[in-house]
Amino acid sequence: MENRGINCGRSLAFKEMREMNSSWRSVLHLGRKLVWDKGHRVPFGRELYFLDRGRVRLTNQNMEGVEKILWYIHEGCVFGETPFFDPMPAESFFSCATSCVSYAFTAENVEEICKDYPHLLINLLCSMSRKLRVLSNQASSLYLDNVLARTCKFLAQHIIPGSDPLTADMGVSKQEMASLLGVHRISLYKILRQQEESGLFGPFSGKTVTILRPEEFFMLAGS
Repeated sequence: MENRGINCGRSLAFKEMREMNSSWRSVLHLGRKLVWDKGHRVPFGRELYFLDRGRVRLTNQNMEGVEKILWYIHEGCVFGETPFFDPMPAESFFSCATSCVSYAFTAENVEEICKDYPHLLINLLCSMSRKLRVLSNQASSLYLDNVLARTCKFLAQHIIPGSDPLTADMGVSKQEMASLLGVHRISLYKILRQQEESGLFGPFSGKTVTILRPEEFFMLAGS
C-alpha cells in the first residue's frame, strides 16, 4: 500500500519540527552546552537554542493560567527565535518533554555565525518560514475544521513509514493530543471511540492506531 504519510493533502497543521537545522551542529563549539531534566522550563529571550537531543514543548498560557500546547520540537532544531529576535513579553514558553541536551548561543555568538557562517543564517530563515507556515495551517485548522478532520491531520503527520497496515504513532498522550487539537479530552475520546466503532480506525494500542480506511482518512486529512 502506498504510504503518503506527512506529505498527504495540503496542510502542514500539527507537524512536529525535526532536524530542520542539523547544519548548526557545525558551530556547537561556539555555544554553551546545557543539560536539562524532563519538565525544565526554558528561559526565553537572552539566548538562541539548538536542541541536540530530546524533545521540547511550546505551550501558550493565558492570563487565567489555561494552557494549550502549540507544537513539539525534536532534536536537530533551533528554537526560541521569536523571543530572541523580538524580546517582547511572551504568553508562551518552552518546557522539556524529555530529558534534553541543548546548546545556547548569545547575541554575540549569533553575530559571529552570521558573519562567518552565512549559510546557517539562510538555514535559520528557511526553518522560521516553515514554522510560520505550520502555525498558520494549524490556526486555520483549529478555526475551520471539525474535530475529526483535525484528528486525521494530526495522525497523518505521525504515520509510521512503511507500515502495512497503515499505522500512526501519536508520540504523545491523548490528553496532550487533545490540547494540540484545541478540544477537551472527553470530546477527543468520544470522536476516537466513534471512529473505532465505524471502522475508520482500529483500536488504539498505547500511542499507536491502525488506519483501516486509508482513502477516507487521507481525504479527511487533506480537507
